[in-house]
Amino acid sequence: MEALPYRQHPHWLARPTRPPDHETLLTLARKVRAAAADEDPSRMERAAIRFNDELDRHLRAEALAMGQIAPPEARILKQGQDRIHKLASGLMSDAGHGCAGSHHNCESHAEELLALLSLQARDEHHAWRSQAA
Repeated sequence: MEALPYRQHPHWLARPTRPPDHETLLTLARKVRAAAADEDPSRMERAAIRFNDELDRHLRAEALAMGQIAPPEARILKQGQDRIHKLASGLMSDAGHGCAGSHHNCESHAEELLALLSLQARDEHHAWRSQAA
């Protein structure tokens, strides 16, 4: 039997996707937390990397919208985003080292990430709704 040549089909090609919304980020943060709770360093690292990648895409997409809300509120939201980004980056780094210090720290930081992200999503949702009104 002769092998058929590989052909690219349009539906197989990578298409630009929409940036992740808050619910998607929350789901990814829950996966980071679950991997931390299971004390699975390789799964934790993969989940943390994926979360960071999607968070970066989300923040780039939201940058324009931040310019449309009142500067004091935008500044507060940006500080929250920065805090989440810093925590997520640290968690990814810790996971890359197998949560060497204490696995409890990774689990605690994953819980904090989920809590901060939940509050940030609520605050941003409120800011966008206030802007639209």
